[in-house]
Amino acid sequence: MAEQMIKILLVDDDKYLLRMVCVSLKSSRCEVITASGGENALEMIDKGLVPDIVLLDIAMPGMDGFEAFRLMRERQALEHVPIVFLTSLTGEKDKVKGLDMGAADYLTKPFEAKVMARRVPMYIEAARARRKLREIEKSGVILIDEDKFASVTSRLTVLEKEIVCLAVNGKSNSEIGEKLLYSNSYVKKRMCCIYDKLGVNNRNELKEFFASSQKAEEISALVII
Repeated sequence: MAEQMIKILLVDDDKYLLRMVCVSLKSSRCEVITASGGENALEMIDKGLVPDIVLLDIAMPGMDGFEAFRLMRERQALEHVPIVFLTSLTGEKDKVKGLDMGAADYLTKPFEAKVMARRVPMYIEAARARRKLREIEKSGVILIDEDKFASVTSRLTVLEKEIVCLAVNGKSNSEIGEKLLYSNSYVKKRMCCIYDKLGVNNRNELKEFFASSQKAEEISALVII
């Protein structure tokens, strides 16, 4: 990762955690900006703040983290910014909800400050890779039938669409996980959801469902990133 300033927006009503994370992440490469809640964070964003990453608590008074996440994603400036949930909610239902919304990760409190300091650059790198993937997709390099892809948009989450783009171009679950920074087992689980939503049984049917009419050898020769 190139040496450049990383701007981190930390949203939490816990003053102790705000101080602890600030101390852990603040460095010559990181600028930590704090917000006491979702409303405060959105106000900063609407005034021009564009962070490289958002660390967002869920259980906050007033607007909770899930609602703040939804509203952040409506801001075009934050379209490709990774958002990581930091929360004391440990239930599987909450975790799945957060990930299904498109969060980069879901970290439960308490967490290791040193681990957090190492993970933040990884989340940003993964987000940049996703942005590049989307840019290539828009340029028409990825061989997917655009009309068909658009017709099923409402059935797929943002993450599932990214997985489809990679799977159609021949990437394995482990390769997809490596690119998007998810575990192999989680990618496999999302693939099963994609199959169910689209009514296909395997990767070959998925490729046939989406692939354009270009030759198979051209598909196999593609290099996405």
